[in-house]
Amino acid sequence: MTLKPVIILSTSLPRGLQANFAAILGMSLGRLHPDLIGPATPDSEGHLLEGITQVAVPILGAPAEDLQSLFAAAESMPVRLAYMRAAFEARNYPDYTARIAAAPLKDHEPQAILVAGPRKAVDRLCGALPLLK
Repeated sequence: MTLKPVIILSTSLPRGLQANFAAILGMSLGRLHPDLIGPATPDSEGHLLEGITQVAVPILGAPAEDLQSLFAAAESMPVRLAYMRAAFEARNYPDYTARIAAAPLKDHEPQAILVAGPRKAVDRLCGALPLLK
């Protein structure tokens, strides 16, 4: 199956946090699906540039209050990642994991999500969302 990944960011976040959260989710996707990353590519002098994604990753915007329902609706997607408020508030990774473990998933507030799956399923979920501007 070919995955169509999409990142959805809260439109209420400052631009810098949006960029950071998108990068973090992209790293997580690359870890889960290294096959999406192309091989290193040499320039004309033989210097290698490491591979980049072979698929487009649209960055969409949604109101913060819609992210929880979008995340829940994506439960059956092959890939469903979230950058939760707990991550933003945590001092370090152990603090983050403790915060996540302290409450059920439905009680956490996504600030950004990444979903990936079959094109039609992804389009049904977020096809009406605008590109982030």
